[in-house]
Amino acid sequence: MTPQPLLDGLLSPADLRRMTPEQLALLAEEIRFRIKETVSAHGGHLASNLGVVELTLALHRVFDFTSDRLLWDVGHQAYPHKLVTGRAQAFHTNRQQGGISGFPDPKESPFDLAKVGHSSTSISTAVGFAEGYRRQGQNRKTIAVIGDGALTGGMAFEGLINAGELGSDLIVVLNDNGNFIDAPVGGLHKHLDRIRTGSWYQHLRERVLRALSKLPKGEHIERYAAQFEAAAHKAVVPGFIFEDLGFAYYGPVDGHNQAETEDLLRRVSALKGPILVHVMTRKGGGWEPAAKDPLLFHGPKGFNIDSGEFHPKSPSGRTWSQVFADTLGDIAATDDKVVAITAAMPSGTGLRGFAKRFPDRMYDVGICEQHSFAFVQGLIGSGLRPVLAHYSTFAQRGYDQLFQEVVVQRDLGMVVTLDRGGLVGEDGETHQGLYDIAWSRCFPGIVHLSPKDAPELEAMIRWAHAERLLPGRAAGYLIRYPKDEAYAPWAGCAPVELGRAEVLQRGKGLMVWAYGQMVKTCAEAIADLGEHGRGITLVNARFAKPLDSALLRELAADHDTVLTAEDHALPGGFGSVVAEAVADHDLALRVVRAGVKDELVPHASRAQQLAAQGLDRAGMARRLRRQLGLETARIAFPTAV
Repeated sequence: MTPQPLLDGLLSPADLRRMTPEQLALLAEEIRFRIKETVSAHGGHLASNLGVVELTLALHRVFDFTSDRLLWDVGHQAYPHKLVTGRAQAFHTNRQQGGISGFPDPKESPFDLAKVGHSSTSISTAVGFAEGYRRQGQNRKTIAVIGDGALTGGMAFEGLINAGELGSDLIVVLNDNGNFIDAPVGGLHKHLDRIRTGSWYQHLRERVLRALSKLPKGEHIERYAAQFEAAAHKAVVPGFIFEDLGFAYYGPVDGHNQAETEDLLRRVSALKGPILVHVMTRKGGGWEPAAKDPLLFHGPKGFNIDSGEFHPKSPSGRTWSQVFADTLGDIAATDDKVVAITAAMPSGTGLRGFAKRFPDRMYDVGICEQHSFAFVQGLIGSGLRPVLAHYSTFAQRGYDQLFQEVVVQRDLGMVVTLDRGGLVGEDGETHQGLYDIAWSRCFPGIVHLSPKDAPELEAMIRWAHAERLLPGRAAGYLIRYPKDEAYAPWAGCAPVELGRAEVLQRGKGLMVWAYGQMVKTCAEAIADLGEHGRGITLVNARFAKPLDSALLRELAADHDTVLTAEDHALPGGFGSVVAEAVADHDLALRVVRAGVKDELVPHASRAQQLAAQGLDRAGMARRLRRQLGLETARIAFPTAV
């Protein structure tokens, strides 16, 4: 790390209160440099963090978070907070194995109240803190910082409504940068945009109130004046939406102006009840390359920290996301009823390319996963053929709607893709896509698929689209694939049939049933065993539900062990599906499961996470050797002194 004298010399956030304006301005530049330097080397969230440097400094100067409480929504903007709360020296380890987390984490610091990574949760948690302190007679301030993108999530408004009802001593800082990860969407964004356009609201409100004060007095006049004042108030006061929910609205204020932001925070710090402070910032603020293209610099890696130019990279293949989006685009070209839906992830899911081909057939509903499932139900009911694209970790947020709006409807034939299924790397615990099989396979009418390679993903998407047009279709088809480059090691792709697996190599004694991307890993591990690997049966399961029980029963005749392999949590996962089938059919098979252990998997590279779980090529080869009796567990004995 390049030394940064002021930043590296901070002993605690209290030191900020002794700094002069000139020192604070210099510190802000040092913070931006440290963030750019680290993200360029290791990746991470950049534009969102650069935009909240002055706001972070103002918060820590006005409030004492050894007693007061600060919650960051999502955590995409918490790097400056980490840097001023004792983690500047360790920041170069950000998101690295054994290093600090890319999100707030109470294990790292008492200044982090919660491990976060999903959006729209901060207000609800803050209401709980504020109410708890009120009941215990503790005079503490609770502050939640939430972006305008996260505010589109329904849970944010649930928190606002509850806070307004309780009258909680709570300050919500709305960090309004006019951007989500992708382009902003929704009516709330338009409302905030009108607020950003100028200061005429306050001027007009004052003129209206002065005019009302000059009206003649009288019972009817006063009543009409009161009604008119209330209507005028809503017409001209920018935060009337929040005021109607019980919040006192203050702002907007320029979040890059340290003195103005600090002054407003000091004024509201003495007030009681729910308060919303509207702070306007700019993603990438303080560094023009990121400010010009905040999407490009949302989660970058490998760029020049002065110019913003990216270092040359070796050519890479298509990702699974791109295979999905290209296939969907080809289907849409022949079926004008096909539309695509995502929840604030058009770039991440690959649908930005689809939107370029079909700009009026792609819907970004914002950070509203619950809404997305019900929205798609309505689209299907109207006669359209939607495909809903989620990250596995975010699809969890629509769990009840998967049941109520899909399963209970019985035969909707909804097609849902689960991107980032499995271990996801540096984002860590909050973003792992390890649970989608377990939390959804219990629902009747849900079909689970996962491809072994890129051609099979294309075939599965086409198959699901065709299946939903037939009588007797399922309630929903869930297709999961990993965060990785796609590959095509097998020539061609066998036709996809409901609940039918594929035998890639036939042997006897030991059979391996692999699901999704683990098929390739297992095939490589078997090849590494040479002659010993030729007697192993390898099955590409294709379906976790319905499982190909007929093939399992057939193979049980000349096999005594089945090893399952999945990039998913072991409890309730694909291995559990196979074990249940073995029990249900009373098969004489020993079941051995390979998957992610029942634990939270910390941040590291995806390759490191797979290796730590024994799910990489070398780890699977070791498992196979043990099952074949070629390797025994080693017991370490103490050496005599």
